[in-house]
Amino acid sequence: MHRVALSLTLLTLAGCTVDTRVRKLERSVEDIRAYQREQAESIGLLDSEVKLLAGKIEQLEFGGRARGGDISSLKQDLSALRSKVPPTLVPAAMLEEDEVWANGLPAETAQIFVDALGALREGRFPDALPLLQAAAEQADSSDKAGVILFWQGVAYDGLSDNKGALRSYAEVVARFPKSTRAPNALMRQADVLVRIGDSALAKDSLRKLIKDYPKTAEAAEARDKLKTIA
Repeated sequence: MHRVALSLTLLTLAGCTVDTRVRKLERSVEDIRAYQREQAESIGLLDSEVKLLAGKIEQLEFGGRARGGDISSLKQDLSALRSKVPPTLVPAAMLEEDEVWANGLPAETAQIFVDALGALREGRFPDALPLLQAAAEQADSSDKAGVILFWQGVAYDGLSDNKGALRSYAEVVARFPKSTRAPNALMRQADVLVRIGDSALAKDSLRKLIKDYPKTAEAAEARDKLKTIA
């Protein structure tokens, strides 16, 4: 009788532990989503400022009512704003995270990598790609190369080079499955596959993401995305 009571107690405690872990995981996922929403709102505000300022410059130039110096100053402000708003396909929150993460790289590699991220932020994909390739070669023997390869995939994405993007994302997952960017590499791999019309392989990528990284925010997103792919 005592053994039965003890077993029931242990099962109850185990259930409580699991419930607690689930609640913590749900809170973590919600925190990540809240952060992503904040980032999206910030980028949206910056984008609105860019459009407003660009409109003012166009109006002044068309009307010819401003001095050259005034327009030049406005254009400088516009350039500064645009440098803060990366293109839509460049994940802004991850970009900011990895600009800080770069501090853990050797000095020379870090400089090349940060320069590459700066180019991506400004949408200069042709400039970013060779820098990322150089940084990846220098970090090839380190697990940190996985993060650099992820951004190499983003650069290929920006150049509409689907093969290059798929190759880079696949390499991240195959060689560096524990990389912080591996789940997103699978997500972006699925996006490219959908873009080129291979829905079956896209679904496989999303299922692998859910299976291998079930506790990530990307896994939750993948579950939703699976429902939308025909």
